[in-house]
Amino acid sequence: DIEFWEDSTGDENMNVQFAEMRSDDDWVLDALYNEPLRIRSHFASMLWSEMHTPYYQDLEPKAQAGAKTAYAEVFINGSYNGLYDLSEQVDRKLLKLKSFDGTLRGQLVKGVGWEPGTYFSGSPNFNNDSRYWSGYDMKYPKAEELTDWSNVHAFLDFVVNSSDHDFKDSIWHKFNYDNYLDYFIFLNLLRASDNTGKNIYLARYDVDEPYFNTPWDLDGCFGTLWNGTYDNFSEGILRNGMIDRVIALDPSDYQATVSTRWFNYRSSFLDEQKLEAAIEEQFNYFERNRQYERERLVFPNYSFERQELKYILNWINRRLTYLDAYFGSSSTYNDKPNIENNLTLYPNPTTDHIHFNNLDFISGRPYKILNSLGIMVDRGYVDVDYINVEKLESGMYILLVNGQTARFKVY
Repeated sequence: DIEFWEDSTGDENMNVQFAEMRSDDDWVLDALYNEPLRIRSHFASMLWSEMHTPYYQDLEPKAQAGAKTAYAEVFINGSYNGLYDLSEQVDRKLLKLKSFDGTLRGQLVKGVGWEPGTYFSGSPNFNNDSRYWSGYDMKYPKAEELTDWSNVHAFLDFVVNSSDHDFKDSIWHKFNYDNYLDYFIFLNLLRASDNTGKNIYLARYDVDEPYFNTPWDLDGCFGTLWNGTYDNFSEGILRNGMIDRVIALDPSDYQATVSTRWFNYRSSFLDEQKLEAAIEEQFNYFERNRQYERERLVFPNYSFERQELKYILNWINRRLTYLDAYFGSSSTYNDKPNIENNLTLYPNPTTDHIHFNNLDFISGRPYKILNSLGIMVDRGYVDVDYINVEKLESGMYILLVNGQTARFKVY
């Protein structure tokens, strides 16, 4: 945490502005020592801002979904200290929450510990004499204005203890649906295990408005853990108590909606080639400008070799394959395909070839075939109106191409 002053005593703060970020006196300077390529958390932050827009932005045009970041090389008293990620603070000002006017309006609490509150597994009693409760730090209102956990506690209590009927009927009145969908996709794309509860801000724009999430501290993602070690596991869905209930109860046809959204994103900014190209471009920029050479001066224990890049690109490929199978396996989703670009396969079942009904829509696009376990068994590019599946064993399969999914059976 860095604060800029007008003088050496700190009596008066000084606003400064960096890159395309806001003008402010209070900043976060995040060491990247635990990131093998110095890319993951910065890229993840940009991805969240591209993916999500605050639901109330028509009312608050300057509201942001999360903090903007910029790379900064740091010197302290003439000594080089390596590459850092400079970012804005996540606060009332960034999110444009309604200010305290004597009544409790906008709220912001920060998940900082693994406890029942942050993991949505319980709602213990609270104490308004403390700014900390069940894993959360209260960030707004300020301490000198008000400390009141009653609304946050009531929301957590509803998530954990409400009846199934009440949960299905009211959860999206209490928590913003679009934010939930985007955060679930974002969390699981990154497989950011620390951000299932602890590294999340829980916020409310105004009185009687729904809560929503904003992530922070995204250093353990895309195949690494928070301490910089590799986590080569690319399968599984990250969950907490709230996610468990949403998946189990499927309020507002959630399974169909999140599947549709996933494949819409996959055909745009979550396209595998676009993701990989963006990461490789950043790596090449660092390599070309000798950033990694300078990093070795400060952190000689890291190699910064191209094999590190191959690791993250391979992990992303496997993760996308798994998530395509997960979201594509929803029967609800497949019962409601995009009518305009509906992908139909025939004959189905088949013994040797699968033909397409809409070659113009998918021509030249990469395809993947997954078995019933979500394991990729074939891949390629569509250049004719059929795929040869003679080598596949008997069973059910999912074809993924251009954001569309279709099941087929091989005898």
